[in-house]
Amino acid sequence: MYKIVLILLCAFMTLLDPQAAQATSADTFAATTEVNDAAAGAPRPNYKVYRGNSRHKAKKLGVFRRWKLRRKAMRKRKLHKVTPTIKVEKPTRNK
Repeated sequence: MYKIVLILLCAFMTLLDPQAAQATSADTFAATTEVNDAAAGAPRPNYKVYRGNSRHKAKKLGVFRRWKLRRKAMRKRKLHKVTPTIKVEKPTRNK
């Protein structure tokens, strides 16, 4: 899914107008560097979601994720044959 989105994004980037990426005048460059220099000392914001001491309910998996994990489990089961378990009778108590 992410590969398809990335490919579509790259295809869209090739259609953009190249003049928008051309160099600008020195006045514009000086104005942007002053803003960047002023913001250099500010701490970088953290946009992570607060997880509440890491105690959160995991979200339900989507159908494609479930299918992928099922295929992975089936492949693993096929590669690593399970040895049969030995069954014994219940233990008896002697008085």
